[in-house]
Amino acid sequence: MTITNLKNAPHLYSETLSLIEKAFNYQKPHQFEVDFAPLISPSNHQNSFLKLNSEGNVIAHIGFCKRSLLNYPIGMLGGIAVDEKYRGEGHFNDLMQEIISEFKSDVAIFMLWSDQEKLYNKFGFYLCGSQFEREQLHQTKNYKKTLIQSLTPLEKEDIKNLYNNSFCKNYLSLSRKNEDWENLEKIVSSDLYIKQKNNKISDYFFMNKGQDLHDVIFEYGTSGHVADLLNEIRAYGKVWSANPSDSDAEAQYQFFISPGDTRLFSSFIKEYTHHQISIREVNQIKQEVYFDFKEELLSLDIEEFLRGILGPAPFEELGDLPPIFISGLDSI
Repeated sequence: MTITNLKNAPHLYSETLSLIEKAFNYQKPHQFEVDFAPLISPSNHQNSFLKLNSEGNVIAHIGFCKRSLLNYPIGMLGGIAVDEKYRGEGHFNDLMQEIISEFKSDVAIFMLWSDQEKLYNKFGFYLCGSQFEREQLHQTKNYKKTLIQSLTPLEKEDIKNLYNNSFCKNYLSLSRKNEDWENLEKIVSSDLYIKQKNNKISDYFFMNKGQDLHDVIFEYGTSGHVADLLNEIRAYGKVWSANPSDSDAEAQYQFFISPGDTRLFSSFIKEYTHHQISIREVNQIKQEVYFDFKEELLSLDIEEFLRGILGPAPFEELGDLPPIFISGLDSI
């Protein structure tokens, strides 16, 4: 058995995609390489990790993307798949441990999305974060449907500015470099809706992403009031947010989180809580966090600590902290 990556074994790209799409029960015409372009793009092939059997065939894959949250590096995991003929033999465990070991000193947190809670709890990942879903309303529609790649350079700048000055002002979300925007253009399975005023895009939202986020609006920006925008765009589909401002909003967990490097994780938590919490130690064996809060030394299970900081039940003593919300374009 060998562990490698797509950069070192580019001839295994098609085989890797087939493995992932079979594991996720992909149905045509949907394509993983379109829906999750940032994860599987050639620029990230060094982080697409494979486990091969003795014949050199792909039997497991885990992809890793490094991004930035609150100016701290975070590691996002996705495309996690194991050939059904080799499940239960420890291959997923080997590959997961290899990736965590390689990147743990480089990131403040690891993040992933899955419905396999018990499985990821074994690796120190816990469900946390708050997400609320608002149902679609039948009302007037006045947005134009398009794609990022169909916009002019000036219109693309409008979208970037609205993301930074509206979406990222309302929530704490991922920073996007030019390379990130270029990769997002490849997600042509996601629909962009825009509204213009004085020859500039004044409002936008993204919805759909292949078979993953059908009829879901998961990113939006406006030059006006966000509350008005959210009410308006409900004409098109269900809206996800991190604020329970509607009485009919259904609460959901948002992601799995695991601490990365203790120093980076501690700095991230300290900055996120406005210096209210200072971590002394993260004991991975006992799965406990020891920290100072209001001149008192406390300890909590990592799961309880993460949920108390990031939600869905944040500690009231911390006051209002900016909700973390990851756009469906960025989730992998």
